[in-house]
Amino acid sequence: MKVEVKLFANFREYLPAGSDKYSCSLDLEEGTTVGQVLEKLKIPESIPMITLVNGIHRSPEDPLQPGDVLSVFPPVAGG
Repeated sequence: MKVEVKLFANFREYLPAGSDKYSCSLDLEEGTTVGQVLEKLKIPESIPMITLVNGIHRSPEDPLQPGDVLSVFPPVAGG
């Protein structure tokens, strides 16, 4: 299944070679989870992050579906 992955801010350094500015398309097996994609991209679990699938907050154990868009952001604080 194809899934688009968008990485923002400091996470862009984990994009595979040949990716565009902030996203890539991955071919994954059915049932692949958000956490497995993060592992595949070698993004350390220790880095705080927000993960969204199709604009909805998801956790690492949530499975992805064909055509999903996984976005990874650093947490933002403001005031």
